[in-house]
Amino acid sequence: MTLASMDGLVVLFPAHVARYWARPDIAYLPVTDLEPLPYALVWRSETESEPIRALAGIIRDLGPLPSA
Repeated sequence: MTLASMDGLVVLFPAHVARYWARPDIAYLPVTDLEPLPYALVWRSETESEPIRALAGIIRDLGPLPSA
């Protein structure tokens, strides 16, 4: 985010960044000719726990969020 706030620098962020990380020093402009960026929840298998499985279940149940 610090690099994105520098003059003359362009950084591509997924659309949700404008919603959740709004900053007055960064202008978010939509790029309309790119496909949606796929995401996945990942974790190291040795750290799997009940809270992680519960979070994964909630995310699976909610499904994808609609675009802004």
